[in-house]
Order: sequence, then C-alpha cells, then structure tokens
Amino acid sequence: MMVSGMKLPVQVKAFIEDCGYSNVKEEVLYQAANLVNLKPAAGKCLVSLVSEINRIKNGFFLGQASCVQQLKKNTRPFLFIHGGKDHFVPTKMVYQNYAATTAPKKLWIAPFSWSCNVAAHVLYGIPAAG
Repeated sequence: MMVSGMKLPVQVKAFIEDCGYSNVKEEVLYQAANLVNLKPAAGKCLVSLVSEINRIKNGFFLGQASCVQQLKKNTRPFLFIHGGKDHFVPTKMVYQNYAATTAPKKLWIAPFSWSCNVAAHVLYGIPAAG
C-alpha cells in the first residue's frame, strides 16, 4: 500500500493487500497493548521513544508511515483482504484503508479468519499461524 501513491511503472496494473495496517504508529500502539499488555500511557511513551529512534535512524516518525496518506494518492484498482477476527492487525484498519482510496476497489473480509495471511489461509488452504 505504501507504494500505491507513488509514480510506478506502467506494468503495475492493480494492488492486492492482505491484512494491512493503516499507519505504523497505530499498529505499534495496538501491539504494545495487545501483545505486551502495556497500559495506554506506557504504550504511548514507548511508541514516542521508538518513533524518535526511528526518526534518527531512518529519517521519519512512525506516524508519518501512513498507508492512508499513500492510498489517497492511489489511482489503480485495489483489492483489500482482511480477517474478520484478526488480532494482529485490527480489522478496523482495513476500513480506514478502504475509505482512503477513490480508485476502483473491492473489500473482502474473511469473517472467521484471524491470521494475517488470509489469502493463503482461505484461498490455498495453508494452515493459519498462531
């Protein structure tokens, strides 16, 4: 999704996205609470620290890594896929991504899938990790 708003070769005709986050900062905040059980205040402090380290090392804050902002510039067709029970990337994020692009788009929520590899799990029968 991050490249969808960039100038791309003509060979790129469309995009398929599987369980993508809306922006890095929100995903890291979610994981701080979900995986490590940090309280919101502690999670925000941790994310602020990690974001500053990232700015020093990579030149941008975590909040600047936004799929939503890139999708606003997208002009190619997009298929958004997400697990309805995804606990790694919250399902609500696919709706933010879907709303961000005005290009032709489809949304498929696999209602009982919780894996980040929905396409592999549902389409190809590959067992879900977890």
